[in-house]
Amino acid sequence: MMMRNVVILLMTLWLGMSQAVAHKFFVGSTEIIVNEHTNSIEVIHRITSHDLENMLSDKHQQRIAADSDAYLKMVQDYIEQGFMLKDKDGKDLSLSLIGIEPGINETFIYQEVEGLKDLKGVTVYHRLLTDYFVNQKNRVNYESPSLSGSLLFDNNTRVQQIK
Repeated sequence: MMMRNVVILLMTLWLGMSQAVAHKFFVGSTEIIVNEHTNSIEVIHRITSHDLENMLSDKHQQRIAADSDAYLKMVQDYIEQGFMLKDKDGKDLSLSLIGIEPGINETFIYQEVEGLKDLKGVTVYHRLLTDYFVNQKNRVNYESPSLSGSLLFDNNTRVQQIK
């Protein structure tokens, strides 16, 4: 009986520890793509839903449903403050929110810059979740007819230029 209790205790501790260390990686991705048909830049953010929800809940000191209007407004405000693009002359590019698609595992946020078809010289300002999770990494993949590549953002790197 004593051995059984020890085994149960050890298994419980092991499971608890594995859950505590299970989420060591905080990764988000953003795609910046030139759409030649519309002469616009399309931006698609993919963020881990529970990381976004935890950060927003903590920041606003309230728990709300991911599909509520209040939550969608919080996400929109957060994206607008944490992700920006500037043209090669340093002028802010106007990012329009197309939509937010909350999901169980990932949340997709869609933005667009109209009237721009070249990424060369565009500066990317990206601090989504790196201001909350010190281990957060955000990969930005970009693609245009003449240019493609990727950039990596973290707590120390928040601004980079596409060259």
